[in-house]
Amino acid sequence: MKDFKWISAMGRTAAMTPLMVLLLSGTAHAALTADQVWQSWKGAAALAGLTVSAATEARDGGSLMLNGITVAPEGMPGLTISDMVLAEQADGSVLITPGADIGFQTTGGAGDTAAMKLTHDGLTLTARDDAGALVYDYAAAAVNADFNASYTATQLGDTAPAGPATNVVKLAMDAVSGTYSDTPGMNRAFGMTLNASRLAYEVTTSDPGFPMKTSSTSDTADVALSLAVTMPQTVSLMALQSAAEFSTALQEGFSVTGATRQGASTGSATQEMAFLPYALTMAVLPGEASFAFDKDRFSVQSTGEGLTVDVTSSMMPAPVKITSGPVVANIIAPVMAGEVAGDYALKLQLTEFTLNDEAWAMMDPGAVLKRDPANLAIDVSGKAKIDFPAMAVAEETGAVPPPPAPETLNITNLALNIAGAAIAGSGAFTFDNSMGMPMPLGEANVSLTGGNALIDGLIATGMMTPEDAMGARMMMGMFFAPGANADSLTSKIEAKAGNEIWVNGQRIQ
Repeated sequence: MKDFKWISAMGRTAAMTPLMVLLLSGTAHAALTADQVWQSWKGAAALAGLTVSAATEARDGGSLMLNGITVAPEGMPGLTISDMVLAEQADGSVLITPGADIGFQTTGGAGDTAAMKLTHDGLTLTARDDAGALVYDYAAAAVNADFNASYTATQLGDTAPAGPATNVVKLAMDAVSGTYSDTPGMNRAFGMTLNASRLAYEVTTSDPGFPMKTSSTSDTADVALSLAVTMPQTVSLMALQSAAEFSTALQEGFSVTGATRQGASTGSATQEMAFLPYALTMAVLPGEASFAFDKDRFSVQSTGEGLTVDVTSSMMPAPVKITSGPVVANIIAPVMAGEVAGDYALKLQLTEFTLNDEAWAMMDPGAVLKRDPANLAIDVSGKAKIDFPAMAVAEETGAVPPPPAPETLNITNLALNIAGAAIAGSGAFTFDNSMGMPMPLGEANVSLTGGNALIDGLIATGMMTPEDAMGARMMMGMFFAPGANADSLTSKIEAKAGNEIWVNGQRIQ
């Protein structure tokens, strides 16, 4: 989609759905009033560069009735809510019931338009005080959102596109519940949880300028999300304009953590295009993930029980089916350099990765290669001094960026099994950074089995020429020594003082 100012404003507004923008508020009170909640929304919206207003306000005892509510950047279109009732409860909480008509609509240049409509079945929110924190509990039998955008199609060649390009997104959630919390203090803490028995979406696009049409669907059971953000009182995210300001925010306590969990999921995707038409279906087993980011560490941890992907295309002679067993992907990295080096790590596991026989036959019709499931394992870790914010500041200012300074590297496991061949390695290194660049000291051990058989098979299938195979075997001869078993090789790689590299007892640098 083209980069129009109205799209930027639309994005800021769309992110602030009633489940979010109306949950931002100020200091909590032991017994809340409807007016306090309403005024707190206005104040919080101002911090985000937004204005919250209502066409009419009416009070009836402990209830505040609002009509024609708008949440928008100053002077621009934004989110509208037809009506809302804020009713004070006997327990000191405020029950919030939004109306049925929620959405936005905006128009840009050249007739570009965008609109979003949110519908719900019994959505309610309850604002309450919890030991000084303002907490919102929300629930609905269903929440649905429809997004439609139309913009000028991409023009290719001499023929004008036959109509505008369109994007349509439909989102549906069932049995929705969760909380939002706002805890004041020197570092203001925001927290959010979302649970849904089902999360589904459908996305369709059409661009007659290519021409191309795409569609994708997903349907996931038992979704659970959580998010926590800590903001220093001296910082407003909307006011951050540079890497230096973001670095200051990190130093003063900015942090984000989150977690997701999902049950089984199914999905599909199609693309109508002359160059690459395809149809895809996917089934994903349950999985979970978490992430954290602050001045000390960035981390992502994720696991999945497995997946199946089926792809067909008129450009391929046979369908392709990919299956996988459990998948693990973990990343840890230091963020800002300190006196003590921080931990880093990368762990990746892909297990039981398989292709169907029809797909194998496209590459190996004679079944020369072994079709055993493939497995990949990467497990490395260590300590390093690295300052990503300082590197970003240097890029903005043209200064010399601080170089990363690794101190240790532990290779717990590097392994790949594919087509009957297996390579595995492990080792440990330390680094001397006194010369301005890291100088390694340590050793690694590598083993290879089935390598020659794999090369023979690749030659037989035509995927490797005899000349290329000769070069590969020469490289194996340089860096490997014969192992104890047939078609097995080993290698010992040593990094010694003076920047010397030795392989199997022979110095190569």
